[in-house]
Amino acid sequence: MELGNLRKLLNSIGKNRSDFIKSPTSYLLSVSEYTAKLSPTLSALAARTAEKEKPSLAELDAVVHELAMFIASASANTKTAALLQASVATVKGIGGKTAEALEKAGITTMEDVLLHFPFRYEAIGYEGGEKGVLTGVLETHGPTFTRGKKRIYKAVFRSDAGFFSALWFNFSKSYPASGLSIGTKYHLYGNIGRMDGSYSMVHPEMISESDIGKIRAVYSLPTAVNHKTYASAVFRAVHDYLEYMPDTLPLRLADKYSYPDIRSAVKTLHYPDDISQLGKLQTRSHPAYERFVMEELFYLQLGLLLKKKTYQEVSGIAFDVKPEFLEEIASMMPFKLTSAQKRVLADIFNDMKRPKQMNRLVQGDVGSGKTIVCFTAAMVAVKNGCQAAIIAPTEVLAEQHFRSLLNFLDGTKYTAALLTGSTADKDKKASKELIREGQINFVVGTHALIQEDTEFAALGFVVIDEQHRFGVLQRKTLVEKGYTPDILLMTATPIPRTLSLTFYGDLDISVIDAMPPGRKPVITKAFPESSRQRIFDSVKKELEKGHKAYFIYPLIDVSDKLALKAATEGYEEIASHFGRDITGLLHGRMKAEEKREMMSAFKSGRLKVLVSTTVIEVGVDVADATVMVIENAERFGLSQLHQLRGRVGRGAEQSYCVLVYSKQISEDGKSRIKAMEQHADGFKLSEIDLELRGPGDFFGTRQSGLPQFRFSNIVKDVKILHRARAEAEELLEDDPELAKPVNKTVLEALKTRWKEGIDFLNIG
Repeated sequence: MELGNLRKLLNSIGKNRSDFIKSPTSYLLSVSEYTAKLSPTLSALAARTAEKEKPSLAELDAVVHELAMFIASASANTKTAALLQASVATVKGIGGKTAEALEKAGITTMEDVLLHFPFRYEAIGYEGGEKGVLTGVLETHGPTFTRGKKRIYKAVFRSDAGFFSALWFNFSKSYPASGLSIGTKYHLYGNIGRMDGSYSMVHPEMISESDIGKIRAVYSLPTAVNHKTYASAVFRAVHDYLEYMPDTLPLRLADKYSYPDIRSAVKTLHYPDDISQLGKLQTRSHPAYERFVMEELFYLQLGLLLKKKTYQEVSGIAFDVKPEFLEEIASMMPFKLTSAQKRVLADIFNDMKRPKQMNRLVQGDVGSGKTIVCFTAAMVAVKNGCQAAIIAPTEVLAEQHFRSLLNFLDGTKYTAALLTGSTADKDKKASKELIREGQINFVVGTHALIQEDTEFAALGFVVIDEQHRFGVLQRKTLVEKGYTPDILLMTATPIPRTLSLTFYGDLDISVIDAMPPGRKPVITKAFPESSRQRIFDSVKKELEKGHKAYFIYPLIDVSDKLALKAATEGYEEIASHFGRDITGLLHGRMKAEEKREMMSAFKSGRLKVLVSTTVIEVGVDVADATVMVIENAERFGLSQLHQLRGRVGRGAEQSYCVLVYSKQISEDGKSRIKAMEQHADGFKLSEIDLELRGPGDFFGTRQSGLPQFRFSNIVKDVKILHRARAEAEELLEDDPELAKPVNKTVLEALKTRWKEGIDFLNIG
């Protein structure tokens, strides 16, 4: 109670600072009173300051600072940190195996138990619930046989409405017999069915009369964990540890949105007592749960905004974007830019003109022309006397960019070099020397390019492709090496607008939302695997036209666990059908040189059919490839299917994507394939993908440095996300450095939540 009063008092001081400075006595005496038992030192400081006729501003701020630090460290009880981190294994009944299973589920401490909320609730005996209660007096019980001669244990009860039975298919000498006594009244809880014309319940739970009408929490737990055992851990956590849990949601937000304090919220979620709130509890729209969503998203947005502020404060190069530069670059292009590309370039040029480091993300669907936009911006930097680096996540994509760049630079005086792990040591050494001397204008490579000993004469512009795989660490590495180039990140993975604030909230974002003219939409059709001959016939017709085809498989080798077509097995079948002389195999286990030779053979036309894993997912550009056959398509996510489809349709010819599905296709798999047939827009597909898979799996791997989501669902909680963003912006507008004493609690909580990415926040 005292800690809650102190938080309110601190918030009041922050809101009424001028009043506090003019008339501090009542505030100081309240501080002294509330901290008398909790912190005698702070209590004495507040009392001494209150006794002074006119305490100085420094003395008043000293009290406020100590009060804020006291609350932030949750030192209302010195055992707080240690107690909350107590192992769940200390709970009676939780042995080594149970504790190990809970640990794998992320539940290791009593704090974890407190914050592991139920995934659903049962209203015991409440009409409309999935289960029901049967009450009666036990008449008979004992082993018997079903009509199918299966041995079971049966108990018959008499109620006011007649007889009903309880059945146990798994029983022993002691169970359930030891818990049953003829003539005793029992309350049975479970799924109600019918047997021999009367009500029955299989493996019922015996409950007390006091349980009827109550709401009971049901937790998502590993199969090795007994629910009753875990319930005892929850009981102990709530009754023995909850009082030590610090509340880090800013009080003004709790007041503004009528959220309960953390202790009340936790207790409500584990032990709800208002049956009228059952619907909101089930849908996680109850204020007790939403306050955790708001808190999580508030600190996420606060961290992202601080990162963005840090980027904006980095001094950069004020590039001169001269009209004659743009005219010369336009003459180098084989086509005219779309209005969407021009709009994005305007955003980029406006950033480049400023004497601050640019940090902008360019999003664009497959084939929308992101690469030429990035080349254009990089060329402006080069024409200003700087060097440009283009960084890709894989060697295949780096080599693709390098070839595209050479075509772009063809006939000009500008030079380019490729640096990857496969570059020969001799060539690498020579290229690095030229880069160091400033004789190379463009350097293309994987992210190792800036992590090794490469030195630039005048690095002024960096393009980082597929930024969701990396990017944050690369920016940090560049700064640490003394470079502050403008940074342009680009991704071909369309991110739903609901996710942009979450994953890219620290960046300025531009979207290329239109495709180049003349491109025909890829026709997408799905077929069962039994239609393989029909598919082969269609592919053969395309090959006869002089076109090429991909066959994509999810695995390299046959798996005993997953009944999937493997690339190596599929290659044998496809090669025997189309001919080994024109069919190649490409996969991730091949050496870089082997991959390069295989892609070169496919591009040159020596090979007409390429059997591959998803190594060709991003960036590979073969204009005369018109067919993409994806085996076991139901096993891929929507974003990945869309990326794969984007490898065809790169030229003027009509292209096709064939999705082959197995007999074991799930409902989700059917939904993904149907979406692919109906939609060509990557952003629309990404929204469907997000709804199907959820935000946790959307990227496959979590972005480096981003706090983990525990309570929020970006699809469901988008309104709270925008609210949290606005609140974080308002707070930083008032206190950009989080330096005010009233925000010390917020600062400490922010550091805790962003512990993986704190180096990027540049705060206290």
